[in-house]
Amino acid sequence: MNQQLPPMRATNALRLFQFLLFTFVGLVIGGMVMGFVTRGGITTLSLRLATVVQDIMVFVFPAVLTAVLVTQRADRFLGTDRGFGIGMLILAVLAMFVSMPAMNALVEWNEGLSLPPALGGLERWMRVSEENARESVAILLGGTSVADLVVSLLIVALLAGFSEEIFFRGVMQRLFSSGRMGPHVAIWLTAFIFSLFHMQFFGFFPRFVLGAFFGYLFYWSGSLWLPVAIHALNNAMVVIAEWHGKTDPGSGLAGVDNIGVGSVWLVAGSLVVTSVVIAAMLIVAGRSYVSHCK
Repeated sequence: MNQQLPPMRATNALRLFQFLLFTFVGLVIGGMVMGFVTRGGITTLSLRLATVVQDIMVFVFPAVLTAVLVTQRADRFLGTDRGFGIGMLILAVLAMFVSMPAMNALVEWNEGLSLPPALGGLERWMRVSEENARESVAILLGGTSVADLVVSLLIVALLAGFSEEIFFRGVMQRLFSSGRMGPHVAIWLTAFIFSLFHMQFFGFFPRFVLGAFFGYLFYWSGSLWLPVAIHALNNAMVVIAEWHGKTDPGSGLAGVDNIGVGSVWLVAGSLVVTSVVIAAMLIVAGRSYVSHCK
């Protein structure tokens, strides 16, 4: 809806090539720095520093450099030149909460998937990769103090929310939609790559759906800051739940990821209410677009 692009330089193929090239350079440099930071072993401190380096070099660096080179209005291209209405924010937050039972059910289903026996070796590798990723997250979110919680929120919620959104929605989705690809195809393709990039195969589908939601938030609002805020909120919920699980295992927050699991009616109700909220978001976005065009 609110996706007016500024004048673009070069062809779309060349713009995509530049983006891929800068991403490759960021991966190489980021990998080298991360290797240096963790050379003495993986600890909570070293993994936090490595994560900051990764987010900056792999996501922010190629995104900003690409935006600066492909257009004279990098801020408009990235969607950072405009804010978003409080109504859209409230509805987006509401959608996150009412969709939790359905998303938890999707997580459980995805985790229970099995590949055919002929692909048993691949499945074992995927499950080992998944377990390694979980162990890394546990180390990253290590510590039970309030200071540990604050640091985890800054890195995992704020920095990750911004860096991943500017890379995937701000640049990748925009580049896809700036060519012949329609906006909806661009949103879902970006969401697919977003989920694949995390290399957590037994959490692929929930992250795929979440990535599409972030993409539509950007498409409906025209502001990158809305998906950044909701992405940060989603990650913050995970961080806080993990922290509470360590400091107070009996708290309600520790079991928030089980809400809706095993309850068909709760999942169905979650889907219905989420659909209503999304419909309301479309109405608000449409009115905002009409007002913006006047």
